[in-house]
Amino acid sequence: MFGGAGPRRSPSGRAAPENRPLPLPHRMLPAVKTWIRAHWRWAAGGGAVCVAAAVAVVVTIAAGSGSGHPRTLPPTRARAYTQAQACLLTGERGIADPAAVPVWAGMQDASAKTHAEVTYLAMAGEQTAGAAGPYLATLAGRKCTVVLTVGAAPDGGAAAAAARYPDTRFVVVAGSGGSAGSGGSGGSGGTPEAGGATPGHNLSTVTGSSAAATRTAVSAALIEALRP
Repeated sequence: MFGGAGPRRSPSGRAAPENRPLPLPHRMLPAVKTWIRAHWRWAAGGGAVCVAAAVAVVVTIAAGSGSGHPRTLPPTRARAYTQAQACLLTGERGIADPAAVPVWAGMQDASAKTHAEVTYLAMAGEQTAGAAGPYLATLAGRKCTVVLTVGAAPDGGAAAAAARYPDTRFVVVAGSGGSAGSGGSGGSGGTPEAGGATPGHNLSTVTGSSAAATRTAVSAALIEALRP
């Protein structure tokens, strides 16, 4: 009675079970040891994954709390274009044509300085001056401020398009290697150029003695044409 507290009893009078681990039967110990030996690599790997995850969490928290404020990425900067557009009409090879490569490069140079949008359109099918007419009409109807042409067919249709659309500026690029009747790098004159394009109030020609000269001349002519 006074020797100890004795077993705890439930309200019903029965002795309550004590919270102590139940001993494992001796016959199960060999099986448990065998399982641990067979799966020790898996257990070790799981522990390594947990440790790696914990380290990653700590590094992330440390990086984010260095300045006391959450890091924010700078906003994406997109070029803001003006309403001016410069459009190029090429032959069927598009801007992959060696003659069109320096022209397109010069247009991009001018775009970087004027913020005018530059696009190109490649002719498909018949490569003649007459077939170029609808393409040039499409570009003029698209409200292109300046329409450039490169190649025999596009150049050949420029004069008729310029007469039909007097409010659109047309620039004929006669060739990047120099061409007969050209007025030099970036020059324009009153003699007919390739395809019979005669410079007028809204039609000019651009030529270059090399690809680099053509690129420079196109950029300069385009910047001048886009000037308000």
